[in-house]
Amino acid sequence: MKIIDNIYNQPERLQKILDTEGTIADNLIRLVQQKHIKKVYFTGSGTSFHASTLISMYFNKFTTLDTQAVIPDNFTNYFVPSLYFKPDETLLIGISQSGTSSSTLDAIRKAKSLSFNTIAISEETKSKIAQEADNVIYLNTGDEGIPVETRGYTSTIMLGLILALRLGLAQNKLDKAKYEEFLTQTKEDITKLPTTLDTAEEFYQQHKNELVTMRKGAIAGYGYNYATAMEAYLKLYETFHAPLSVHEFGELIHGYEMAFDADQYIFLIIANGPEKSLANKYIEFLKQITKHIFIITDQNIAFDSGAKILKVPSLHNDELSPFNLIIPFQIIASRNCEAIGYDTSKYPLKAHSFAHF
Repeated sequence: MKIIDNIYNQPERLQKILDTEGTIADNLIRLVQQKHIKKVYFTGSGTSFHASTLISMYFNKFTTLDTQAVIPDNFTNYFVPSLYFKPDETLLIGISQSGTSSSTLDAIRKAKSLSFNTIAISEETKSKIAQEADNVIYLNTGDEGIPVETRGYTSTIMLGLILALRLGLAQNKLDKAKYEEFLTQTKEDITKLPTTLDTAEEFYQQHKNELVTMRKGAIAGYGYNYATAMEAYLKLYETFHAPLSVHEFGELIHGYEMAFDADQYIFLIIANGPEKSLANKYIEFLKQITKHIFIITDQNIAFDSGAKILKVPSLHNDELSPFNLIIPFQIIASRNCEAIGYDTSKYPLKAHSFAHF
């Protein structure tokens, strides 16, 4: 099994998760209604935290709940319960694809010690995390079989999106017509992802000689795609091993730019949102520093010629753009590793990490 196999399997896997939309949120809805849940914390490490960041935005938009993402160790060691939400109306949802994250397990135990309600989202429904939580929701990403998670990220955010939509429907935050329209559009948009894969492959081959010589980089995104930038950073760093930094779009040039030079690679994720109007202003500034500027976008914009542009298909809703815009970074990470002969199917260290039990 190679990382590229999981990348190409994503459209099929996302459709499988969508096929469960009628029942997958039942336990969550029941818990929220019976316990009168008002506050939700999402937690997870690495890819699961990036997914948590995005899923919390979905919940804040589509449901009536007050929701936020929190790093597991911060929750376990430094969390102070809110005065505005009672313990029994608070829920912690811990995400771990493997079900073996020590920090997420600790966060679930901390939540239970505070008398919070708990749910685990995991591929392994009999794992320690699943057994420790009050309820478990099956992630349904399948066994990726390698340390680098790609399909796991898109599967997690698809599941999170469905949970938010179904709960919003149950709470009457969404009406039935709007829900059905969004679902139909999502199913249609998944059929566009193979085109995104092909377009990303063509872009990589066109710029392979430049991308494979990257020694340092920075990735910036905004809105729903700040999470995309975080996940892209992790994929490129953990595979290709070139040091990178990740930034919210506006923060990229608030001091960080002083570290940039001609060797700096810059990746700007340009999705729908007010920030897209600044894209060419960023390019105009950055091209004075480096020639290595890459735009990953789903927007129909006339970009400055100082950047290399990868345009993927536009999707119906802004909330769906992360599924589309992460794929080019997954392709770059995978193909760069193949180009230098690095095997992503194996954990590269001889030492066992205590982050997993």
